[in-house]
Amino acid sequence: MMKIIITLVFSIVFVVALIFSLLNFHLVQINLGFTSISLPLAVALTFELFIGIAIGLLFSFLKITKMKSDYVQLDKRLNRPLKKQAK
Repeated sequence: MMKIIITLVFSIVFVVALIFSLLNFHLVQINLGFTSISLPLAVALTFELFIGIAIGLLFSFLKITKMKSDYVQLDKRLNRPLKKQAK
């Protein structure tokens, strides 16, 4: 049930973003400090969206890796006394 709700919410957000992109397809000037580029607004927003997703995935991956490492360390601490008692 939760997967259906999540899929529905993401689908609605995707459709709204698509409509927003199609309505805002005029050129915008993006100043990068050392140079500036002209892109359609929809392309610029899509590019920024994917950069944000990539950064979020990177931080999530780092957090999950740290949690797995902590789990392995805690598991080792918990299992050592049990193995000594079993002998």
